[in-house]
Amino acid sequence: MKTRNVLLAMAMGLVLPMVAQQSVSLDGEWKLTIDGKSYQVTVPHTYNIMEGLEDYAGEAVYQRTLPITRDMKGRTVRLHFDAVYHDAVVLVNGQKVGEHLNKGYTPFSFDITKTLDFSKENTLEVRCSNVYTDKALPYKRHFDWCNDGGIYRSVRLHVSGPQSIRYVHVTPQVNLADSTGKARFDIRLWDERINSLKGQLTITNRKTGEKVYDEAVALSKKKAVSDFSTTVDLKKVLLWHFDSPNLYDFKFVIPGSDEMQDHFGFREFKIEGKRFVLNGEPMRLPGIETMQFSNPLYGAAEPASYIDKTVRMMKHLNTVITRFHWVQGDRMLDDMDEMGMLAQEELSWWQQPANELTPELRQMAKEALAEMIEAHYNHPCIWGWGISNEVRGNHEEIRQLGEYVRGIDPTRIVDVVANHTNTLLDKDPSCVLDLPTWNDYLGSWHGPDQTLLPGTLARLDSALAGRPLLISEAGLCEPAFTGGDARRVEDMCYHIKEWQKADFVCGYVYFCLQDYRTQMGEEGFGKWRIRRHGVTKTDLTPKASYYVLRQLMNPIDITEVKPANAKKKDGSLAEQYNVDVTETDARIVLQVKNSIPSYTLRGYELRYANKEGNMQTIVLPDMQPDQSYPVILKNVNARYAFEVFRADGTSVIEY
Repeated sequence: MKTRNVLLAMAMGLVLPMVAQQSVSLDGEWKLTIDGKSYQVTVPHTYNIMEGLEDYAGEAVYQRTLPITRDMKGRTVRLHFDAVYHDAVVLVNGQKVGEHLNKGYTPFSFDITKTLDFSKENTLEVRCSNVYTDKALPYKRHFDWCNDGGIYRSVRLHVSGPQSIRYVHVTPQVNLADSTGKARFDIRLWDERINSLKGQLTITNRKTGEKVYDEAVALSKKKAVSDFSTTVDLKKVLLWHFDSPNLYDFKFVIPGSDEMQDHFGFREFKIEGKRFVLNGEPMRLPGIETMQFSNPLYGAAEPASYIDKTVRMMKHLNTVITRFHWVQGDRMLDDMDEMGMLAQEELSWWQQPANELTPELRQMAKEALAEMIEAHYNHPCIWGWGISNEVRGNHEEIRQLGEYVRGIDPTRIVDVVANHTNTLLDKDPSCVLDLPTWNDYLGSWHGPDQTLLPGTLARLDSALAGRPLLISEAGLCEPAFTGGDARRVEDMCYHIKEWQKADFVCGYVYFCLQDYRTQMGEEGFGKWRIRRHGVTKTDLTPKASYYVLRQLMNPIDITEVKPANAKKKDGSLAEQYNVDVTETDARIVLQVKNSIPSYTLRGYELRYANKEGNMQTIVLPDMQPDQSYPVILKNVNARYAFEVFRADGTSVIEY
């Protein structure tokens, strides 16, 4: 039947394209050699969770054969790494094909076509190193997370024709007045000498399954220009929001040569006055940071299922906004796109070197920033790019790097994270760029007196003169500060209450989700060296503080629960209501918070089991901040138990 179809197509003059591209995973069994000793390991892998190598900082060699087949001959073969920490020198058949040095969190790839031999077995060798160095960021041993070396994210071969795609970047443009949207597609090939291009662009609304665009496109560019560009008008679109994270999938196919698939979302996120503004709505946002690589069972080589679990727990905490100390993998960001979370990625420049960078480090920083943005440009979850964290005296450096970042991506917020804003005020480096920030550790790292916070916030508000402030980090590390999780709860409640009262605080990112592995931890040995800073343990087991934070970050207060027709007993406290034993309904009142968090609730549902055990669903109206909404639960269960869910089906609050 296939032969008959081919002959029929040839007779009709149709062109049958070759398979556009092939992706071959190289995850799995590799040979690892360290100090002359060999091991069989499974990539993704870090050697710093292996017995005897927990504190190893040095060179390691990974080796395997390449699954090269004869049908790859005459094609372009690229070797792609999602990340290697922090140096990688790559050899194929003993010949060096490239190196990626001092940038341990960003993806990279090399064309290995000319080094392949189709008459024999082909070998791949990756020489990596996690030596502490002054040539990288993080710098020397000045960083508060683990130093896990190895090929800790996925590796693959990408096989294509000569027109091989480097990236497809999508820049959505939305008209909030009528919810219409356009999307500019910028397509870059690895061979920039090619100046004309034909392809097929398909766009699908993921929620509805509707194919909203499917057209052949013919593109051209000038020789000095890197990207081919085309803009697509998609008419009415569904917006991406953290409560309803609507996504659009696309595929761009160059017939017989290559293809790329990804997704994007229509949303507008910016700062106006003292507020974050998402899709035209001013809001104040709560969240928490996760410190990946912290489970000693996995280290940096976390499986996809564990990454998924991490993001689900952050969502369960009612996280809306977060940030990272270093560049993440696509799995983490894909989850945040799909589950609805706003995230900032950062260059891993923490505390040192202070002041300006050397020319060599500045060049490395630019390369890392460019690789981060190129890799993750399409993710709607990304709200900003961060340049440094807790670095003093780098005003001119970040001004220049900020302009560099804006030159690559002018659509997002650019900032730095600061921990001395409370003393430097408007002279702090964070005031140079788009968003002033403060790591608020009053009562712990910034001194024992947390009651200084209200006065400090008042001075900051005055100094910032109408600009907002993001609390970019805050929390309690034990046993550095005694009192255990109970003190964490007290510290958390006090700080969040004061931030909520300070109108210019646009949001906070609590630190952090889990007790985290760090090469500068106060307790434990080897892969168990940690800082006890989380609302969960290193394996994501919740502590009591987890449930307190979930309550603080949820957007609803339950202000009344009672029998629907009950009346108060005069002068009685112990028996507040006269209750009719035949009463089967309950009246509850939901109060939408108007502090932090503060945003409109759309598409929420309340669910409860009735007395017969059947699940009931009540679709709630759009609910505005600072407004109360009474709800009657008909034939409710004896416990009056119910739960409220977001538009995306995730839980907000249980009663």
